[in-house]
Amino acid sequence: MEPITLCGAIILAFGLWVEFEPKLRVVLRVICNSKLFKEVISQSTVQRPVYVKRMPLCFAKASQY
Repeated sequence: MEPITLCGAIILAFGLWVEFEPKLRVVLRVICNSKLFKEVISQSTVQRPVYVKRMPLCFAKASQY
């Protein structure tokens, strides 16, 4: 890519970010505060510990080093 084109693309991307950043933040805040989003996040499964009767040999050897 030509250096002048690359510089122009960087300037354009920065300008668009400055222009649309406040609007994107408002949209993200509305999504994060929605009830649906909070329900989806809170429905994670409960992790239960795995009970092992004895440690596998490969793990026992690796922990000694």
